[in-house]
Amino acid sequence: MYLVHVHLRAHPRGHALPEWTAAAVAGRGAEVTGFEHVSVHRTPASDPTVGIFLRAPSLAEAEAAAEHLWRRSCAVHPSLHDWEFRHAEVPLITLEYHPWLAE
Repeated sequence: MYLVHVHLRAHPRGHALPEWTAAAVAGRGAEVTGFEHVSVHRTPASDPTVGIFLRAPSLAEAEAAAEHLWRRSCAVHPSLHDWEFRHAEVPLITLEYHPWLAE
């Protein structure tokens, strides 16, 4: 399972993503193999992010599927075009060093 962040360019007038964005993306989820869940981070409006959880054979395929899902959502809900797609990527998470990790 991957969590892919779809990063969007801010709305030209500074608006936050609509409250219904998660429902719009989830509504297209059946069109993407492996879709599980969506979470929308509407704020800050300068850096809106859509988190898409999905199963995929590889990281690259997960990122491509998330981009496809966002673009399909925009095709069905044209008002989402105001938030331009920037990129889709799995966030890298680093762990703090703890001695017990070396064991």
